[in-house]
Amino acid sequence: MILTYEYRLLPSKPQHRALEQILESQRILYNAALEERIGAYRHGVSRTYLDQTRALTEWRRSDREAASLPVALQRCTLKRLDEAYKGFFRRVKAGMAPGFPRFRGRGWWDSFGFCQFSGIDFNGKCLSFKGMPGALRVHMHRILPEYSRIRTCTFRRDTKGWKVGFAMAITVATPRDGERCVGVDLGISNFATLSDGAVIPSLKAARRAERRLRRAQRSLARKHRGSNTRGKARLALVKCYAATARARSNHLHQASARLIRNYDSIAVEALNVQGLARSMLARDVHDASWRKFLSMLGYKAARAGVRLVEVDPRNSSQDCSGCGMRVSKGLEQRWHKCPHCGLSIDRDLNAARNILDRAGMGPGLPNVADCGKRAGVNLS
Repeated sequence: MILTYEYRLLPSKPQHRALEQILESQRILYNAALEERIGAYRHGVSRTYLDQTRALTEWRRSDREAASLPVALQRCTLKRLDEAYKGFFRRVKAGMAPGFPRFRGRGWWDSFGFCQFSGIDFNGKCLSFKGMPGALRVHMHRILPEYSRIRTCTFRRDTKGWKVGFAMAITVATPRDGERCVGVDLGISNFATLSDGAVIPSLKAARRAERRLRRAQRSLARKHRGSNTRGKARLALVKCYAATARARSNHLHQASARLIRNYDSIAVEALNVQGLARSMLARDVHDASWRKFLSMLGYKAARAGVRLVEVDPRNSSQDCSGCGMRVSKGLEQRWHKCPHCGLSIDRDLNAARNILDRAGMGPGLPNVADCGKRAGVNLS
């Protein structure tokens, strides 16, 4: 399993300028490589990643400025373009909107990296590589996992400065020995309702930031294009969006960590988030970021040895968790009252209990190892 650990960089002024120069040089290299591929195609010639890396080697021999940076850094930029082309052809084959690779302007290029951890040194506190004046300090707010080597690293510029991400290969933990099972129903009013009655409240980060975002957008719209004040207004808007994203990400990390810490087996719905994002609740679905939460839950469960089960979400809120009979109700009905067995509980709690039962973890079915066979679910 590959995990990325991000840390904030603490560059000096010369190092900050060097990072900006490297970023700009890689943007220019990306655009030049893309232009070369387009020109070759017009003449009936195909240029691959290997062809461009050979041309890069020849260019570095004749250009001192090009040779002033590690070759692994420049190859990573060419690899990035190659991945963009592969994605384009994959989408064409699948019948999707192809999205041909674009030339990158200054505002659309904010990262560079090393596709292999070569040509760069890390002593646990500082990074050193050719083209960087001095050792670049890294704010190590947490230690890297032991017995794991760094495979790649990526430098990224955001509204708060620079950060680096170390991609590392982590071994998957052995499954836990425990019987603490829970079903999780994701929602809008409450972010998650658990089958044991606990509730994780919704953050609604975008809803909370609506007023601030609206003011920043209006301020940007009033500025003249190309003016310095428009640049400042645009930066204020970007910072507002970034603050909202950080708050949402922090909430998702805390919620997923809580579940991993408190339970040994977790059952969730295999949601079609892409389809839900096109419904009347699209805005709230995007704000909740269910797909990102399920992704976090997946890798944290694999690392901690927690069993994660995905079940079919159809009619999880319609079926009665007490007797199994179907009780139809609209989306506006938030209370489940079964006319057959008399069960009267919250709609989301009823769904969470159904999810737990479909995973084979409900009462009377303590054998979690065979739960996927009965319910037809995916175990990860």
